[in-house]
Amino acid sequence: MEIIEKTEESKGKIKQLYDSNAVLFEETVLLSDNIKYSICFVPKAGVYDVVIEDFKNNLAKYQVFHKLSPLTFKYFNLLKDETYLDDFGNVFKCISHTIEY
Repeated sequence: MEIIEKTEESKGKIKQLYDSNAVLFEETVLLSDNIKYSICFVPKAGVYDVVIEDFKNNLAKYQVFHKLSPLTFKYFNLLKDETYLDDFGNVFKCISHTIEY
């Protein structure tokens, strides 16, 4: 197994990996002051595993989806070091976006 960081430069190679069904999973990890998101797509199962850790309230939530909401999909498509201010005032920074194949 190999891991590749998703960047603007690697998007072409990643598309080829998806087209050849070589991707095992794609994962992005986002961090704000109070929340950590981990979103993992498993193409062979067609599911997204989403883990939300709320540090402020000491809670963790795990969900499985076949399709992401538009907001969660926005989070999933961030590249490493990109930031996003959501509608709730949270500034998320993508600390990792990798594809394992």
